[in-house]
Amino acid sequence: MDYIKTISQEKPWMKYFSEESRQAEFPRMKVYSYFKEINKNRLHETALYYYGAKITVKKMIEKIDECADALDALGVRAGDTVSLLSASTPESIFAFYALNKIGATMNAIDPRLDKKSVARMIKSSGSKVLIVIDMAYPLVAAVRSEIDQEHIIIQSSSTSLPPIKKFALKLFTKSNIPYGKGGNISWENFIAGAKDGAAKEAEYDGDATVAITYTGGTTGFPKGVMLTNDSVNAVAFSFLHAGIVYEPNTRFLGIMPIFSSYGLVVGIHMPMIMQQELALIPRFYPIKMGEYIKKYKPQHMIATPAFYEILIDSEEMKGFDLSFMLTLGSGGDSMNAGLEDKLNEFMKTHNLRYPLAQGYGMSEVSAAATFCVNDRYKRGSVGIPCIATTIGIFDPETGEELGYDTPGEVCISGPSVMKGYYNNKEETDHVLRRHADGQIWVHSGDIGTIDKDGFVYIRGRVKRMITRFDGHKVFPITIESFISNHEAVHSCSVIGVNDRERTQGQYPMAVIELNSGIDVSRRDEICREIYARCHQELEQRGRPVAVVCVDEIPLTGMGKNDYRKLEKQYKYFDYIAWEKENCLQK
Repeated sequence: MDYIKTISQEKPWMKYFSEESRQAEFPRMKVYSYFKEINKNRLHETALYYYGAKITVKKMIEKIDECADALDALGVRAGDTVSLLSASTPESIFAFYALNKIGATMNAIDPRLDKKSVARMIKSSGSKVLIVIDMAYPLVAAVRSEIDQEHIIIQSSSTSLPPIKKFALKLFTKSNIPYGKGGNISWENFIAGAKDGAAKEAEYDGDATVAITYTGGTTGFPKGVMLTNDSVNAVAFSFLHAGIVYEPNTRFLGIMPIFSSYGLVVGIHMPMIMQQELALIPRFYPIKMGEYIKKYKPQHMIATPAFYEILIDSEEMKGFDLSFMLTLGSGGDSMNAGLEDKLNEFMKTHNLRYPLAQGYGMSEVSAAATFCVNDRYKRGSVGIPCIATTIGIFDPETGEELGYDTPGEVCISGPSVMKGYYNNKEETDHVLRRHADGQIWVHSGDIGTIDKDGFVYIRGRVKRMITRFDGHKVFPITIESFISNHEAVHSCSVIGVNDRERTQGQYPMAVIELNSGIDVSRRDEICREIYARCHQELEQRGRPVAVVCVDEIPLTGMGKNDYRKLEKQYKYFDYIAWEKENCLQK
């Protein structure tokens, strides 16, 4: 009997990588060491660009080492955890690499969270040192008695600004932070306490926890994802050897926050390893997306689909030539085919060389598992697996690996896989499972397929599946893709609403946001038109029972459509009354 290879063993996607890339040696070194090693011949080139200030590679390494010495002076040692409640400032990046140098862990927390969540994340990490940006200090002050920190280091967003901008900012801002009290110390005084060369560089341990980032918390509290030296480096290594058209010292626009896996790994460490000039925007306003691109003129950038929806309608982009851009990458959330088509048309009319570089990942695999590179692209696909990553499609019930073009659960294996969830063995064991091949696989909870060329397609989220009373499963992305092709629709989210005629089951309902400039008096007319189109062209059991229009679809802090908020709002929506009111028939 002939042995038949599975997709994960055949790895058809490897044909797209060069022989040199396939033979490249994986970096068995710390994140800090990888950054230093790969940039050793460009010490005088710009590593970070911060509102006009240029920080060279040499200066950045000096700042990192200085920060490591200062942490050592406070008693931070290998194995310790330091909490970071900040944005993507140069100082936050210095702290991340400095902590890695000495073998400590960064506990990265979103400063936009509520005080109870912040207190819980700091306390549970066991950290005794907290680094906080000055704008978030009131949040820390409110929970000071609960978090038991020996030292609170306060960053200023102005520290690395050019002198004139720094002076202007200080002139118009006043600080009420009680420095010198309760362990509070300014960043400047923290650095001044460093003893040059005192910090011992930790030995390389591929499984050592580099950072804890937090998932969105779809059930219960957000889970702390433990990223390691190998998992963080694996993603950067994969992008470096993907065959992306780029040149060292070109600009990468950094808009994703350091407290997310996506921002930390793909938005910071990856461009550092690819020898890019990282232009930092720590306080990102989505509405200014077009303004940022016009001002910074980056060759490469990543963002979420929701941010690109804003870009398409940006006044700054009307007639603006984007031929200087090489990579417009999308990740962090699924993109429906309607938006993908609109964005590719936008890119074509604005003279971008390559189509959208869509990717797929999750915090549990250090943010990236697949990518589209240059013209290596298929419509509706999230690309091929990263060179250091293996993907298989498995039957969620039997655990059997499935064949080409057969939908099942997307599972991911390789060095980018997280160490586990911090202090949460039960959830770790649920997501990280050892298969018959002896490998640990991440069970993503996403439904997808792989075609014979190795391109991956995400069909929907297991948890986002809408199950009708009759057991039929509806994937929202199918309806979202169809509706998003409508010329008046800016954004669409399909959610499940409770069946009003039975005790169980849900029906899909579409929530839309219209393009700017559409007369609000046409809302009901457009909703009825979209509803009618769905009933004419979509499969009977996969049609929305209602189409409602809102001023703005809510976004999460990471720029994703906030489905959970919409689900809570419309859970008991009376779609029967909506249909009657709009003179429609089932």
